[in-house]
Amino acid sequence: MTRERLWLALAILLPALAATIAPMSTVDLAYQVRAGELMLASGAVLRADPFTFTAFGEPWLNQQWGAGVLFALVQGAAGWGGLVVLWAVLVASAVGLVAVGAMRWLGPRPAALVALAGFVVGIASLGLRAQLFGVVLFAAVLAILAWRGRRPRLVWVIPLLVLVWANFHGSFFLSPAAVTIALVEDLVARRSGLRPLLAVLALSLVASCVTPFGPAVWEYALGIATNGEITRLITEWQRTSPLSVTGALFYASVAGAIAAMVAVRRQGAPLPVLTLGWLAGLALVGAYAERGVAWWAFGAPVALAQTVAALLPPARAPRAERRVLLRLNAVVVVVLGLAVVAVQPLWRAGDALSGPSGLLRDAPAGLARVLAGLAGPSDRVVAPQPWASWFEWAAPGGPVMVDSRVEVVPASAWADYTTIAAGGPTALAALDRLAATIVVVDPATQSALDIALRTLGSAWRLSYEDADGALFTRQR
Repeated sequence: MTRERLWLALAILLPALAATIAPMSTVDLAYQVRAGELMLASGAVLRADPFTFTAFGEPWLNQQWGAGVLFALVQGAAGWGGLVVLWAVLVASAVGLVAVGAMRWLGPRPAALVALAGFVVGIASLGLRAQLFGVVLFAAVLAILAWRGRRPRLVWVIPLLVLVWANFHGSFFLSPAAVTIALVEDLVARRSGLRPLLAVLALSLVASCVTPFGPAVWEYALGIATNGEITRLITEWQRTSPLSVTGALFYASVAGAIAAMVAVRRQGAPLPVLTLGWLAGLALVGAYAERGVAWWAFGAPVALAQTVAALLPPARAPRAERRVLLRLNAVVVVVLGLAVVAVQPLWRAGDALSGPSGLLRDAPAGLARVLAGLAGPSDRVVAPQPWASWFEWAAPGGPVMVDSRVEVVPASAWADYTTIAAGGPTALAALDRLAATIVVVDPATQSALDIALRTLGSAWRLSYEDADGALFTRQR
């Protein structure tokens, strides 16, 4: 275990350890698990909304159906702890692939460092949800393109990756974009192999349409980012603020990239225009929304690797390392590997609903149990949007008002949801107009609604309350 191999091992094991010990949010995950369960039970892809009373039965372009099926298979086989194992594998794979791509120009140690830097910048976007599959496939495509000059046959794998990607997450369009940049770069440099890369681009475009919804996935992918309701209601789809932790890391990394390019230019080395354009595009995506920071975090390290290499001193011939140091390196890797295994939530006690103790976030277990016993198909459940995904899995009997799929729920329902969350008499009037039968309140974010139901809502009765929140039912 040489020092260089140790760095590559760290680029894989440290992210895996971080994913293993972090709590897992259910906001975008639990409803996908439930959707996967429904698809496995019926043997068909969901095409209509089964979860909300505001859009029930309406067409749903379920582009992420593949992720839902995989999540449901893992959760059914190994519970929520099994999904943590999947989470750790995906995060480690993404960072490892970035290191592999950067190694086209950098040695193992600097390649591992830039990959880990990207991991730190994009860590907030690496929750277990469909987007994480997109991040892994994005890193894989960039690694293949980085090595296309030395491993030209690998480019034929890209259309297969796009085929999977288009059925897992809407970010699949980044692959044809990256291939196009590589194609133009080779054309300008007059490199050989243009025809295979052009064929790969064409096959990738065809593969992106091989989904249950055909080419409509392109409309879905481009529509999500421009949906006004999404950018208004979902914090991570709003502009990236430099005052947030994610924003501060993002803008600091952009500044670092600019500084590196300026330093290279001062040395007299040319800066490829296409690389600058690609970096600028990724930076704009990251600035447009916090959720877009992931693409900068995992795309910029590979694009900047050649620039970083120009700033480093010439690589020296590797020296033989002392045997004791080799053994010490091996001990570090073994200890980290054992730590990843030892802290797996699979070994912690828990229950069938919430899984291992302390694992899930946005998953009020007590409220879910009570709701599961009260709600039926004829009920109308108004619940906080961050909890709706959890209730759709843990208490699937009653349809909710809104959930994580902002694009599915009509704008009028989101307007009503905002009115209800604000509390007061107008909230009670909106609940009456919607014929809501159950209201779940998070006092931490909906204190005004909580007060209104307790003091103004004679039609409502407090049926359950715990440290997470309160559940009110309409008087029959």
